[in-house]
Amino acid sequence: MRFADPTLLALLALLPLFAWLLRREARRPTAALRLPGLTALAPLIAASSLRRRTLAWLPALRLAAAALIVLAIARPQAAGARVLTPAEGVDIVLTFDVSSSMEDNRIGDQIRLEAARRVARDFVAARGEDRVALVVFQAESLVLSPLTLDHQAIDDLLVHAVHSGLLRDGTAVGLALAESLDLLRDSTAPSRVAVLLTDGEDNIRIVRPVEAAAIAQALGIRVYTIGVATPDAIQGVVDELALRFIAEATGGQYFRAAEIDDLENAYASIDALEKARVGAQEFTRYRELAAWFLLPGLGLALLELLAHATWWRRAP
Repeated sequence: MRFADPTLLALLALLPLFAWLLRREARRPTAALRLPGLTALAPLIAASSLRRRTLAWLPALRLAAAALIVLAIARPQAAGARVLTPAEGVDIVLTFDVSSSMEDNRIGDQIRLEAARRVARDFVAARGEDRVALVVFQAESLVLSPLTLDHQAIDDLLVHAVHSGLLRDGTAVGLALAESLDLLRDSTAPSRVAVLLTDGEDNIRIVRPVEAAAIAQALGIRVYTIGVATPDAIQGVVDELALRFIAEATGGQYFRAAEIDDLENAYASIDALEKARVGAQEFTRYRELAAWFLLPGLGLALLELLAHATWWRRAP
């Protein structure tokens, strides 16, 4: 057990003074009655003797009540369940290749873009307090959403806006990554991450992948890359060398996805790696116990008042 406001326990130091005042009050002389004889008052005298012997307990009731009330206002608490929560949120930019090859080719039994969209939606749904941004690219890049905690908005964009034909066809890997890094540049999050997914190689030389990797490295941003490839590597050959270089240079990791399970495992691994990196904070939930002290204290105070008004009442 602990006290949320332990400084209030200092009031307990006043109890000896309170006890002295009660004792002083109890010793005050009472009124006397002149009577011709005491024979008829024998039963009353016996009862009065009993009351006198037990009267000393009344100040004890008041002292106990005062002590319990002081303990109650100091807010006693009992430790409950321990809870683990992410220490702080992660800022993540999802960078999607929406070139025609992503809709023309399949991964497993699904169209690549459809499979990537579905897995990304699950990833976003599990983000908690992480902010997420969304960038798509072909020969150009397009920011669909800046960093936001509105995960439902990101989900809606993944469903309705992530498709081929938005831009001129091509694969601008370096340009898209540079655009994603720009969204993270001013972020103060303890972990800043870009997740780049593509099924091709950079063929737009505005920003080369190696240059984008150098920018990420300078900014301290990790880049996880996912290369969507076919098992026979005939159609839509992905530049795995460039993707692996980007990931390793920035402290991220490269994932090769030839099957849908590979794609799911890639996002699950990114999730696990970031949670392990950021860590978690542990806090304990406490139950308030003030009522367990306040109610008995008030009960004792009320009992003492009733006692003075009935059995231990003094004659004027």
